[in-house]
Amino acid sequence: MHRKIRRLILLVPLFLAFAWYGCDTPPLADMVRAESALSNARVNGPRKYAKDELESAEVALQKAREEMAFQQGKMSLFRNYNSADTLLAYARTLTQAAEDSAKNRRESALAQANTELNDLTEDLTQWRKALDDKLTLYRAEKLWSLAQMSQATAMSLLQQEDIDGALAAGQECREQLAGLRIAINHHDADELERIKAAKSWVANTLAESRRNGSVALIVDKEENRIHLFDGGKKLKTYKCDLGFNAAYQKMFAGDGATPEGRYKVSKINHASRYYKALLLNYPNDDDKKRFAANKRNGRISSRAGIGKLIEIHGHGGQNKNWTDGCVALADNDMSDLMRYATVGTPVTIVRKLEGFQ
Repeated sequence: MHRKIRRLILLVPLFLAFAWYGCDTPPLADMVRAESALSNARVNGPRKYAKDELESAEVALQKAREEMAFQQGKMSLFRNYNSADTLLAYARTLTQAAEDSAKNRRESALAQANTELNDLTEDLTQWRKALDDKLTLYRAEKLWSLAQMSQATAMSLLQQEDIDGALAAGQECREQLAGLRIAINHHDADELERIKAAKSWVANTLAESRRNGSVALIVDKEENRIHLFDGGKKLKTYKCDLGFNAAYQKMFAGDGATPEGRYKVSKINHASRYYKALLLNYPNDDDKKRFAANKRNGRISSRAGIGKLIEIHGHGGQNKNWTDGCVALADNDMSDLMRYATVGTPVTIVRKLEGFQ
């Protein structure tokens, strides 16, 4: 009897060990699959496009971990992994839902970004047409070029499905186009005043030509033309190239603008580096007054120079505005013009010639 009891006592630890550790296996394989699916989701679309769904899946997986740990703390006879199984299944379902939602939202975001950038491309095209109808606006052209580069960057990023980067580049493009709009608006407002002044300059120039029966030259910057008048009547018209920043009134040396105002031929050069040339008396008194006022108002640098050596010369006919501010004719036209112009010949340069065609 005592021997049987001793045997039973010896078996108690084995029984306890069996009851504690047992052979009931937790759903570890399911846990690994759930954790792997969630790990993949964290580095892909759901992290951004289905954040709430992903967080719900993470909560469900954490509760499954806690439930498994809780059941592991029990004797095997009392373990029940049903709740853990349910939570793991729920976590996998939520993870899949997050991936599906993220895919749909990402596709929608790509489509929307593509529409926005295509609209931006159309805006760029329209602005290009608007600029082509004007004399070269240096600042506006620069802003358009920057906008074009931003738009190209945006389209490239979109092709790589970097939606945020594409939209950021698109926003830069819009800001540059907004700056372009401001530049054109400011120029157009200034242009009205310049056209008003030009009408007076042209009227006086033609009146003087009629009164004296003399030759006068009028440069129409918008049309890239030089009109030759004799006795107040138009005799000839020549095509011409202008400064690379011709749309503006000249403000300082190196700005690439062809000046506007009433000038005279001050010197004739038959052996110019640009074939032949008529030197104008730029800067005249009006130019000097405007230059001084612009310096006082801070519109130009205190170190800027007013410029000089504005000429009508040859080597033109390039069908583009390329000079530093001079007026360039094709050599044959320059030779023809030299037959009429002399020292003292009036040369009036205007932004736009109206009413005297």
